Amino acid sequence: MADETERTMVRRAMPDIAADPDSLLHLLVIEAPGEAPRRMPIGRAPIRVGRIPGNDIVLPSFEISRAHCLIALEGEDAIVTDLDSTNGCVLDGARIVAPAVLRPGARLRLGPYSITHLHGPRAELERGTEMERDLAKAGRYVQALLPPAITEGPVRVDWRFLPSAGIGGDGFGYRALPDGRFMVYLLDVSGHGAGAALLAASVMNALRQGGPAGCDAGDPAAVLAGLNAGFQMDSHGGLYFSLWYGVYDPATRRLHFAAAGHHPAYLGIVPLWTRNPAIGLAESDWRFAAAEAAVPPAARLVLFSDGAFEVRAPDGRQLGLADFLPYLSASPVAGLAEPAEPARLLAVAQAAARPGAMEDDVAILVLDFP
Repeated sequence: MADETERTMVRRAMPDIAADPDSLLHLLVIEAPGEAPRRMPIGRAPIRVGRIPGNDIVLPSFEISRAHCLIALEGEDAIVTDLDSTNGCVLDGARIVAPAVLRPGARLRLGPYSITHLHGPRAELERGTEMERDLAKAGRYVQALLPPAITEGPVRVDWRFLPSAGIGGDGFGYRALPDGRFMVYLLDVSGHGAGAALLAASVMNALRQGGPAGCDAGDPAAVLAGLNAGFQMDSHGGLYFSLWYGVYDPATRRLHFAAAGHHPAYLGIVPLWTRNPAIGLAESDWRFAAAEAAVPPAARLVLFSDGAFEVRAPDGRQLGLADFLPYLSASPVAGLAEPAEPARLLAVAQAAARPGAMEDDVAILVLDFP
């Protein structure tokens, strides 16, 4: 996806219409791969969308034509016109062949990008813009806590993280423990928004600093119990989180793990899971169960959040874990070089979902054990 990694550019920030807070405003929400959504009001001047500088909205992908489409107001309607683009404009699932009305809530697909049209009171839509800025700030804070990949040693780790438009509460981490063992975890806070992101950051910071006070970071059940005691949902705005936590011992090639309200991780095709409630939902003195598994040479462990599989397909079907699992052992996606297993799985998740930003954060970790 190298062509889509550049940032979407919006040249004209404000429309040339009165700034009456009670006036109705037409607004475009531009969703770019791996970026927070951007907003652009539609004024009297038409908006030109294309790949190169000089357009009002620049989408730097070779799937976008130099001059791709035009969006303009005609009376109370927003009209989109394809400018003879190579790959066309897909409006709510159908390619347009003539100028078409971009109704409020409609989604326009342009290559890997999507543009949604909103229409409503200016004050309300501008509040939404401020909220998106706050979400983006919280999302950047979480991403700053994510660890670098590991390419050498007894455990090698690579990952991909794609935040959703609304910013979910995914987080993960890993590190070597003082005794030579290796810990890894993935968490997913309930709900979306700045609150979910900041709770994820709080938990990540606690685990980076050694885990809950008085707990052995090498004991998954004790870590889950300590987090549950310290992050009761009644004290955190009704938020709770699922967690998968594991500790690998290179000397014995044993993986000690526990899951709290989280779906399994997969060692090859073997699910690793324990039946425990999510963190914050159970009583503060809940006893969490853990389990162990042998890790054979050249084994691979895959952890992922539910945003990778709980997606709405383009045809409207709600997908689930069973739809994603076959891809864990499938052939690589064409065009993705090895080692790129997390990138392959992320591409699978995006391809399965309807166009636009993912509805939830997607976190995918791949651990290799030579």
